[in-house]
Amino acid sequence: MADTATLPETAAPIVKAADVAYIRFSAPDLDAMEAFVNDFGLVVAHRDDDVLISRGLEPMPFLHVVHRGPAKFIGWAFEVDSEDDLAALANAVPGCSPVHDIGGAEGQLGGGKRVHFVEPVSGFVLEAVHGQQAEPLAPRRGRHTYNHAGVDDRVGVEQDVVGNRYPIKKDPGPAEVYRLGHVVAAVPPGAHQAFMKVLENTFGMLVSDAARMIIPPGAEEHFPPPLGELIKATGSDVMFQFMRMDRGSAETDHHSILVLPLMDGTPEAQFSHAAFEVFSMDDVFRGHMHFREREAEGAPYSLAWGIGRHVYGSQIYDYWHDPYGHVHEHMCDGDRVDADYGPNTIDMTDPGQMGFNGGSQWGPTVEESGIDHLNGPQCDPKFAELPDEVRASLLSRDLSEVQHIVEGI
Repeated sequence: MADTATLPETAAPIVKAADVAYIRFSAPDLDAMEAFVNDFGLVVAHRDDDVLISRGLEPMPFLHVVHRGPAKFIGWAFEVDSEDDLAALANAVPGCSPVHDIGGAEGQLGGGKRVHFVEPVSGFVLEAVHGQQAEPLAPRRGRHTYNHAGVDDRVGVEQDVVGNRYPIKKDPGPAEVYRLGHVVAAVPPGAHQAFMKVLENTFGMLVSDAARMIIPPGAEEHFPPPLGELIKATGSDVMFQFMRMDRGSAETDHHSILVLPLMDGTPEAQFSHAAFEVFSMDDVFRGHMHFREREAEGAPYSLAWGIGRHVYGSQIYDYWHDPYGHVHEHMCDGDRVDADYGPNTIDMTDPGQMGFNGGSQWGPTVEESGIDHLNGPQCDPKFAELPDEVRASLLSRDLSEVQHIVEGI
């Protein structure tokens, strides 16, 4: 149901971003992270003593950057349409860097120009890039052809979706990542609504679906008191929003950013997860089986949620924690929409809208689900095993120990 009663309308945004470009971390053990990105299906584009840079098959120079440093999610980048957009951000956003050439290994991989700033509500470092260039990478196998009931597109050819039919192997090997699909942030309640407005005002993001806690008058006692207090304090019942790029009549992903309220008491904003697109459902399952085998062999990975198919966005999904608890998702078959779509309202008090399977069309039930594992690295089953200083760094938005990294962006 269409409903424009989300957050209040604002003035024209500074720019209209075109896509998300890459995510950025720091980690004390680049060898462990290199093993992870290889297992996840990314391709290492550059590795030295200080940084690990990985890409997918699409013509983008990189999607995933890990610096040597304390364990921490640093932030992500938006792709914009012009250098004028970079200049507009530099002139309008407090604390934004000047427009400058992308330097170091990142610049050598794809050129382009960039700005960056520390977003004050969340503490994430947000970047904007333009002009990056790279050639696509050829996949190791072709796209799958499927037979559907009554429509046979594959005749006389045995289906071999992982290339291991002869001989049959227990581990199908990693999936192949095509592109970065979306980034999700978990921000303390109240601040999460302010961060949504930053994304709208700064990068022109549109709301596809807004989840609201529509509590009927007189029914307040049937809901947790913190929810009522939050709604009263903020004047809004919006709990989270699926947000997409405004590309006019051109299609875009149903959501490129999702902002969630961080309801577990963690005081600072956390990286929930990033989703990377693969070609098909078989590739999602392939990645799942590979991670299961790697975990059984002792790799420091753990399942966060999956496999299932979402309701909102429709993606087939599978989520795994990396060695530091950060969640990475394989997904495929997401919805594509244009600027005329929505905004729609999801009434979180109506189980018919949220569903009994954790917001999934099929997949783990709420009781079985690891959906709560998407609030941040603190939800990783292996989080308690990490050293004290690593856990503290992961949950802190203090950038002082990575200031040299931020200044070098």
